[in-house]
Amino acid sequence: MEKTSLIVLLLSTMLLYIPLAYPQEVEPGLDFETATPLDLSTGSASISGSLTKTFEDNHYYMLTGLKSGVQVSITGSLKGIEPGLTTVSLYSLSRARLVGIDQVIGKNIVKKVEMRYLLAYDPANPEENTLYVRIGKSSGSLNYTLEISIEYFFDADSGRDAGANMKDAIQAPSISRDIVTTFRGYLAEKEYGNDYSDYYKLNIDLQPKDEIYIEVKPEPYLMVWASLLTPDGFSLRHNKSESKGEPVTLRVRGDWKTGVNTFYLAVENMGGAGGGGGYTVKVEIHPPKIENTTATSFAQTQTWPWPFLGQENIRNIIIIIAVVIVAIAIVVIIVRRRRRVIRVEEEWGGWSTGESWEEGWEETL
Repeated sequence: MEKTSLIVLLLSTMLLYIPLAYPQEVEPGLDFETATPLDLSTGSASISGSLTKTFEDNHYYMLTGLKSGVQVSITGSLKGIEPGLTTVSLYSLSRARLVGIDQVIGKNIVKKVEMRYLLAYDPANPEENTLYVRIGKSSGSLNYTLEISIEYFFDADSGRDAGANMKDAIQAPSISRDIVTTFRGYLAEKEYGNDYSDYYKLNIDLQPKDEIYIEVKPEPYLMVWASLLTPDGFSLRHNKSESKGEPVTLRVRGDWKTGVNTFYLAVENMGGAGGGGGYTVKVEIHPPKIENTTATSFAQTQTWPWPFLGQENIRNIIIIIAVVIVAIAIVVIIVRRRRRVIRVEEEWGGWSTGESWEEGWEETL
């Protein structure tokens, strides 16, 4: 009897332990309101299920624990049970479709699912963002297995995405003459996120006539436009890549106030049309160029043959001498020409008496 009771107790304990060791599959929601929460703050989550019932066309999951600068990736597969049109889509908190894959799946056919989306900073939800995943069908039936993971792409190591305007800009590292400041940022290609513009606040320690030198070097799949702005939004310099991967440089020299001056740097990829990827920003401060005083000192200490005459006086004397020489040459040319004319008249003076050539010939005969 005691042995039987012990066996029953042991079996009961095992039955209680099984649900803890092997948790049941997460039940999906059937619409946005009933979407099953999935906390992605741990890094990833796996979901699987089947859409086989006649009036069950969609499964919904709510992704929590997200923030700006996070890229959400969904990978996995769909297997067709009966042929039909299927979709795997990602939605915003306002239930607007962000990105999705729509495809027809045949019976016993497996189709891969791969998509990603980089989240931009949202002033309405600055600390945490929420997305929805929908797996759906318009006909047929299917099984799905998906892995949802996140990857961090924070701008300037700030813990978030840089905002899309000066108001939501993030603070860049300190900048001064003594150091070369570098930091990285990221932009999303169109259809792969909504992060198309990054703004940074630059506090720069300057002296009058210093030059601000900024280089934005994008990765090979990215083309950027960059602008350096004053706090009131005036663009001091702007430039853009002519091809993907081409660096952009900005140079500005001004009569700055001594001390910390505030600027804003905007980096954009033309609304996602310039591709996506990372970029590196380098900021240097170049002091004013020091003039070479060696030549000036030499000129000031050089001994001239005529110390009582300055350089300007000597130059004027040389000009006067040159003018006199030219004038003398002109006079000589005129005199020589007049002498030549007189000599010719003397040699042919008979013509001037009015005597004809025929008369002179007759007298000779």
